[in-house]
Amino acid sequence: MAPVYSKINTDDKRRIYEYVRGEDYVDVARLLNVKRTTAYNIVKRGEQNHGQIERPRGGHRHAKVTDAMRAVVRAVVEERPDFTICNINRELRTRFPQSPAISQTTISGILDGLLVTTKKLEDAPAERNSDRTKQQRHAYATWLMHEVQETEFIFIDKAGINIWMKRTRGRAVRGKRAVRVVQGRRGPNLTMTFAVSNVGGLIYHELTEGGMIGQRFNEFTVCRLYHPLNACFVTDNAPAHRQAVNLPLPQNFSVRYLPPYSPFLNICENAFALWKGNIKDSLAEVQDQLLREDHQQRMATLGLLAEQGTAVVTLHRMQAAFRGMQAYLPACFGLDDILM
Repeated sequence: MAPVYSKINTDDKRRIYEYVRGEDYVDVARLLNVKRTTAYNIVKRGEQNHGQIERPRGGHRHAKVTDAMRAVVRAVVEERPDFTICNINRELRTRFPQSPAISQTTISGILDGLLVTTKKLEDAPAERNSDRTKQQRHAYATWLMHEVQETEFIFIDKAGINIWMKRTRGRAVRGKRAVRVVQGRRGPNLTMTFAVSNVGGLIYHELTEGGMIGQRFNEFTVCRLYHPLNACFVTDNAPAHRQAVNLPLPQNFSVRYLPPYSPFLNICENAFALWKGNIKDSLAEVQDQLLREDHQQRMATLGLLAEQGTAVVTLHRMQAAFRGMQAYLPACFGLDDILM
């Protein structure tokens, strides 16, 4: 009759493993009614695991992936968003050489748990959040908070439009691309210059053909804008704007340049977003008509739509944009990185 085998408890496994004390593990196995191959596996496992005769069961305490490893994965993704799963796994093995190796599937699961997905990479200029840029943002924020109660800020900026400007997003059936057939040419640009105030909204605008040059910007600033109260012209560091500080302005006017790489501090960006969105909607309605017109008629139509589109730049929206701009000031005071 064949022997009946039962589950081996830990004490018996330990006794079989400690045969070196003078007992032969084969004799011990026979005494405990344990198969010889089972006893051999117990001894071998103990030798390989430095005396640990039982494998640890599942659960958080014995998990291969620890919280420290998850933190490293998050840090690696933040530092190097272009790393592949293989690169992340290699970095984990470098930082945790004593931990058991994990598979790429496990790395993928960690990324899912951290809500990390693949996205289109965007290149950010090295100077965008350099120490010099942060210091300039800090100085600008300090000046703005000091002057906000007594000065009206007039933000001046320009933007170009084209007869072929269009929406950048569309719809299509899942699994198919959203394709739009367009003309191969673009045509000349029209340049719109806005003067947007935190008190008066869009106080002046001018539409011209071609790009902006220094002389044209100076004429816009000096000849077109007049204000009886203390006001400050705020503009960016574009080449056409750099001579504005030397303009013959009245005593109640001053000029201030925005910090580099800081479009979020310019409410003209909000004005142009509203304005261009309106023009794109209008162009989509008359696109077939434009194809039948000649160049002069097209430019006249575009100019008309551009003038009509300024109606969306209201005082209420610009005051809301000015309040939204101030939400970035704490990050400027704290010298934090700002990604835009």
